[in-house]
Amino acid sequence: MNNLSSEELTPKPNTNNILRAVLVLVVLIAGCLAYMLFESKETSANQQEVINTKVMELAETRVKLDSITTQLEAQIEEVEKLGGDVSELQKAKAALEKDKSELTKRYATLENIKENYADKIKNYESILIAKEAELVQLRDENSSLTNENSTLKNEKNGLTKSVEEARAQNKEVSSINKILTEKVTRAAALRAESIKIIGITEKGKEFEDDRYKSKKLGKIKIAVQLNRNDLTEKGKKTVLIRILDPDGYTLFDTDLGSGNFEYNGQDLAFTIRRDMTFDNENLHAEFYFDRGAPYRPGKYTVEVFTEGFKIGTGGFEVK
Repeated sequence: MNNLSSEELTPKPNTNNILRAVLVLVVLIAGCLAYMLFESKETSANQQEVINTKVMELAETRVKLDSITTQLEAQIEEVEKLGGDVSELQKAKAALEKDKSELTKRYATLENIKENYADKIKNYESILIAKEAELVQLRDENSSLTNENSTLKNEKNGLTKSVEEARAQNKEVSSINKILTEKVTRAAALRAESIKIIGITEKGKEFEDDRYKSKKLGKIKIAVQLNRNDLTEKGKKTVLIRILDPDGYTLFDTDLGSGNFEYNGQDLAFTIRRDMTFDNENLHAEFYFDRGAPYRPGKYTVEVFTEGFKIGTGGFEVK
């Protein structure tokens, strides 16, 4: 049986008013009966005592019914909160209210009231006891569900943490792989051992000089000596060559094949584009450039690029 708080057991104002009304009604009925018995010569003092006793029993019965009503309402409220089935309790409450109504009306048979309602009270009490057991089970089930939810929440948090750790590890591995890939790529890049600039006259004669005369210089040959590299993939390579004038500007002529490319996030201009074949055996490459106009005096810089890397730098001077 529930251990109901004093607040739950305290009769509500409506219940008290009904109880008082019933008691007043019962007293009036008892008075009428007493008067009738008094008028009757066959009424004895013993019968009067019996009536008074029955009146008290009627009041006691009503109090018990009200108490059971309070307990039923408390159980209905708790079962609803716990998500249980209150249909049987609602039916019991409806039947109880009906019995209470009949109790008020059937005042003429005071002698049988307590006996008739004793079994019903016992039945209601049995329902309360049975429902109390169900209520205990519901509490246990809700407690189990709460524990299961807590366990699932902990498992979810654990899985979330594991996923986050795995992502962090994957990110770290990806970062390491990227670094290693970049290192391998750099290691596999071609490198120029030397870059020489050789002058060519208008008649096609090659010559080398520390300082070239502008009038004598027709074309230039860019001779690149490559380093051997077993990591470099063999095959066709596209070579971009930048020739910078004394002011640092790129010699640029679209008719000669000049264009732009990206290097280290910068947009750069190149002077000529040429192709070469790398087999890691023949490590010498030559590229020719005919500007078609005189070179002005000063120092010129030659930069050679392939596959996203600058493989070497050379230069020449014009007087």
